[in-house]
Amino acid sequence: MKFFAKTQWLLLPLLLLATFPVLAGPPQAVTECETLITEPGKYRLANDLLNCEFFGVNIHASDVTLDLKRQTISCAENENMTGGVLTALTEKPDVFFPVSGVKITNGTVTGCSDGILLALAEDSMVTKITSWGNRLWNGVSGTGITVWLSQHNVVTHNHVFANEDVGIFSWIAGGNLYKHNTATGNFMGIRTGYDDNAEILCNQVHGNALGIALGPASTDSLVRGNLVVDNFYEGISVVGVVMPPEVEGDDPVTLDMSEGNTIRSNLVEGNHNGVGDLFEGYWNFLGGDIPAYQLHADGCMNTWKKNQYGSAYAPDGCIGSSVVLEEDDICALDED
Repeated sequence: MKFFAKTQWLLLPLLLLATFPVLAGPPQAVTECETLITEPGKYRLANDLLNCEFFGVNIHASDVTLDLKRQTISCAENENMTGGVLTALTEKPDVFFPVSGVKITNGTVTGCSDGILLALAEDSMVTKITSWGNRLWNGVSGTGITVWLSQHNVVTHNHVFANEDVGIFSWIAGGNLYKHNTATGNFMGIRTGYDDNAEILCNQVHGNALGIALGPASTDSLVRGNLVVDNFYEGISVVGVVMPPEVEGDDPVTLDMSEGNTIRSNLVEGNHNGVGDLFEGYWNFLGGDIPAYQLHADGCMNTWKKNQYGSAYAPDGCIGSSVVLEEDDICALDED
């Protein structure tokens, strides 16, 4: 599970870390991989950080601005779990230190397991980041931007592309805003899991295998004004998951259906190699003769309003008829 994989970030040894205190004056220069920031202040990347063995920069303090200055952070191809920029790596494995007021901006991250990992963070921002070509590590990660165990953050005006798993991934999180991002050529464009009160607004999501997926167990979120076109399987999916048991002979593992979400005023077309542009139900990974897509026995669990789409698969009466949206209805087309 992703939860356990991410936990390993919190246990990495700190033997190779370079620690930078903040002094008054201009932003402090960051020049080396495995840099640990432990004091509030402004920092800037002075040069590319290439082939980092463990990670590029770890922000372990609140009220930090890290400006990549259009430089690039990349990770080495090794057996370590590597990340470009991450927050909240703790010095004591049994203690978590949430950070707040962190801003990561203005650069490129590539070739890591997680390009940006915003972990245990509150009231922070990731903006104007290009995160691409990040790769799977032991079957997990491969994400452009991950928000994990974090609340009330803003992820905006980023470009995530060609990541092996998810462009933007919100996992065990709440109250985060994902707005005006572009996700292209990933396995999934934007995905949540065990997430509540997310706002996924005004994003352009195209050319992925799956566009936007809420679930499993994602609740009370708003998906509005997104342009979700020409993804290979589905456009917008709101799902639970059924998986094979870990021990042969046990019952299948069911991860709860996502419910109480509102999906409105999205343009979702050309996503038709799965079950359609819009889908509400279970992804079923049991295989055999069991259908890969199943509907919830109790019918519709979410609210779908005023979406423009070509095809859909959901309980009867759930999604409603397609409408023709005006350009002003689709804030993904706005420049601001």
